[in-house]
Amino acid sequence: MEIIFDNLSDNVLSFSDLALNIEKKKITIVTGKNGSGKSRLLLLIRDELVKEGFNKIGYLAQNPENFFFCNTIYQEILFVLKKNKIHTDYDKKIFGALKMVGLDRSYLDRSPFDISRGEQKKVALAKVLVCNPRILILDEPFTYLDYSSKCKMIKLFRMMKLRYGKTIILATNNTDLALELADDIMALKDGEVAFKGGKFEFFTNHKLLEKFNLDEPKLAEFTNLVKNTKGINLGYRDDINDLIKDIYRFVR
Repeated sequence: MEIIFDNLSDNVLSFSDLALNIEKKKITIVTGKNGSGKSRLLLLIRDELVKEGFNKIGYLAQNPENFFFCNTIYQEILFVLKKNKIHTDYDKKIFGALKMVGLDRSYLDRSPFDISRGEQKKVALAKVLVCNPRILILDEPFTYLDYSSKCKMIKLFRMMKLRYGKTIILATNNTDLALELADDIMALKDGEVAFKGGKFEFFTNHKLLEKFNLDEPKLAEFTNLVKNTKGINLGYRDDINDLIKDIYRFVR
């Protein structure tokens, strides 16, 4: 199953009559250097989905703190539930959303303006998740997060895809995270989609990465180093634990 856009157009950048196929229940990573048009493309996709009648879409902006306006985090999330006419046990639902993103009950009465940028990102994501959207459109969800929080977010997004069948479209220029999460890659250059395909096809191709001015993921870099210096072809992996198992099989 696919979400198909036949003529996605934009007057700001050079997107014109853009045809895109996005796999349902998969994670599509939109990548490219800063200024390549990632945020604009995500907005276009969101607006087109709304226009075509898709419901239950969750959108996380790159700078979500700009959309905070309530005195407490509890009120921020409650506003979203009431706006979407979701009648439920509000306390349970709101705490459940915070728990998913790694925040505890102590945040409920805190101001969203008096917490760190990373915590603001988590609160904004909780506001998106609390309505249980079928499609998640996430613009740079990992910025301002520490390493531990990034790892937890990766597990959360994977669980949403595998267990709950969510379709996730996520923009990031962090190639390590993209390799770990993606099913498909959509790479942008100068406001155009210049690559659409599999992640290993993209992240193991030096010329493609140079074209898009992106860093080689550390896992791919290590695998290539072993291949070039030791003549050992480990095969490409997106998980460090799988790579360690492959290395062990070669050296035991």
